[in-house]
Amino acid sequence: MIFDGKEFAKRKETELRAQVGELKSRGITPKMISILADISPESRLYVSLKNQFAQRIGVIYEVHQIDGSATKEIIADIEKANQDPSVQGIMIQLPVVNEEAVVAAINPEKDVDCLTPTNLGLILGSQPKVLPATVKAVLEIVQSIEDKAQTNEKWLAGKNVVIIGASIIVGKPLAIMLSDLGATVTICRSRTENLAEVTKKADILISATGVAGLITKEMVKPRAKIIDVGISKLLRGGKFQVLGDVEKEALERASFFTPVPGGVGPVTVACLFENLLNLLSA
Repeated sequence: MIFDGKEFAKRKETELRAQVGELKSRGITPKMISILADISPESRLYVSLKNQFAQRIGVIYEVHQIDGSATKEIIADIEKANQDPSVQGIMIQLPVVNEEAVVAAINPEKDVDCLTPTNLGLILGSQPKVLPATVKAVLEIVQSIEDKAQTNEKWLAGKNVVIIGASIIVGKPLAIMLSDLGATVTICRSRTENLAEVTKKADILISATGVAGLITKEMVKPRAKIIDVGISKLLRGGKFQVLGDVEKEALERASFFTPVPGGVGPVTVACLFENLLNLLSA
C-alpha cells in the first residue's frame, strides 16, 4: 500500500477551511509568523508549501527571513509577535545559532510547532497540549493503518518500532508518544553501528535523517511498514530531485510506505495549521 499524503491532507484542508471561515465570520482571521533562518533548499520548499496551504484555507502566513546567526534580531522579532494579539502562531525554521535561547523566547501559547521546553515537557508528562507537526502527522498516518487504533488505548502494544533520527522536533517526542501507545521503541542515528541489525526487527520503521538512500532493501523486515520522514533536495543530471531516506528497492519489501515527495510532507503542513487553530480555540 502506497500512502497518498496529498489526499489525506486534502481532507484536512477541507475541514480547516471551514473552521477558518467560521472564525472569520466572527471577525477573527488566524495569523502565523514563520521565521526563516535556514535558507537550505529543503527549508525553502517547506516554507513554500506552507504558504500555499495557508492561502487555500484563508490563514495569514508571514515569513520573516532573518540570518540564523542574528540571535538578538530573531528574539526581538519573536517578542514582537508574542505581544501582537493578531498573531496566534509562531514557528522557527530550524536550525538556528543559539537554538535554545531562540526557542525559549516563544510564548508557549503561540508555539505552533511545539518547540518550547514547556510544550515539550508536557509530552514527556503524557499531557501534550500541542505536538510537533511532523510527529502529529506520523501518528495519524500510523493510526490510519492500524486496525486497533480506534478501540484500544495501547493500540501499538506488541509492535517493534525503530526510529532513525533523534531530533528534538521529531525523533525524541515521537518515541515518547509511540511508547505511550504501547510500542517497544528503539531510537537510532544514521551512524549507529550495525544499523541494519536493528532496522530488520522493526514492524514499523520510521526514518527522519535527511540522508538520501540511507535505508536499503537489506535493512527492511519483510512486510514492515515504512514511514519516510526524511527529505533531501539534490542536484542530479542538472535537475533538482526531492528524495527520502529510503531507497526505492527497499520499498518492495514493505506492506505499506509513505513516498517522498507526497507522503508525510503534505500531512505535516496540514497538521501545522491544525495546531494553529487548536491553539486559537484553547
